Parts: sequence; structure tokens; C-alpha cells
Amino acid sequence: MAEPVAAAAGAVTSAPAIPFKQDTPLGAAPVGGGAVAVLLLSLLVIVAVLFLRRRLPLAGGTGAGRLLRVLERQPLGPRAQLVVVEFAGQRLLLAHTEQGVAQVASAPAPAAAAPEAP
Repeated sequence: MAEPVAAAAGAVTSAPAIPFKQDTPLGAAPVGGGAVAVLLLSLLVIVAVLFLRRRLPLAGGTGAGRLLRVLERQPLGPRAQLVVVEFAGQRLLLAHTEQGVAQVASAPAPAAAAPEAP
């Protein structure tokens, strides 16, 4: 009966290996192909968006066919500003606040200066 006790006391049993654990060093793990593909696809999308932003005219651009142009803005406070807008040959001074927009003054837009011929 002394034999089983001695075997139990002297024998060190190791735990069975965990089947999903990988015993590879942290730096030796290869980068998955999926991660590289996602990174390349993301870079491709960023380049495409930047290219299209430069090539396509976006709303708010300074096109010649625009009817309304904001010439200047002057903030008066955190939620109030004065805006000079050119529309239909008129320059309008507008006050923009939390309560709404009000026309303060108007004046005819100056005629476009023709370039002088030398």
C-alpha cells in the first residue's frame, strides 16, 4: 500500500495541452492575409475618394452659374453673425441668429470691372 502513496507523492503530473492554444512566440506569428487585404482595400478607397473630390465639382463650389454667393461672414457672438450675400445684382446684409434671419440692409452690387487692354 505504500507504493501508490509514493507514486502519487513523487510523480508530478502535467496538465493536458489546451487544443486551441498555439505555442509560438509573439513576434513570430505571421500577419493574416485577410488583415493585409483589408488594409490595402482601405488605402485604395481613400485614394479613390481623394481623387474624386479633386475632379468632380461639389456643391458649394465657386461656379460661374451660381445665383447666390456668400461674400463675407462676421461673427457677432457664439450664435449670431452678419453675412454679406450677393443675389440677383444686389448685395444683402443679413443678420443670422437663433431666432432666424433678417435683412439689415441692401445695396446694388458693383459692376464687374472689365480688364483693361494694354
